[in-house]
Amino acid sequence: MYDSHIYCKEYHGLKQTIIDILNGDDVTTDIEKLSDHIQQLYDDGEMQATQYDDLMRYIQDMF
Repeated sequence: MYDSHIYCKEYHGLKQTIIDILNGDDVTTDIEKLSDHIQQLYDDGEMQATQYDDLMRYIQDMF
């Protein structure tokens, strides 16, 4: 599916949250809920596949 025209306003914020979790700066965010939210954005067509793959690659490394 050609989805490069999609702009997800939440992408950069979500990536920063993931970076904070990985760096130990965020210990309160539920990774499973974050993963579900990213999945929902993608399923709803609000996020590009490349952005989804980028974020989920980090999420998978956390589990």
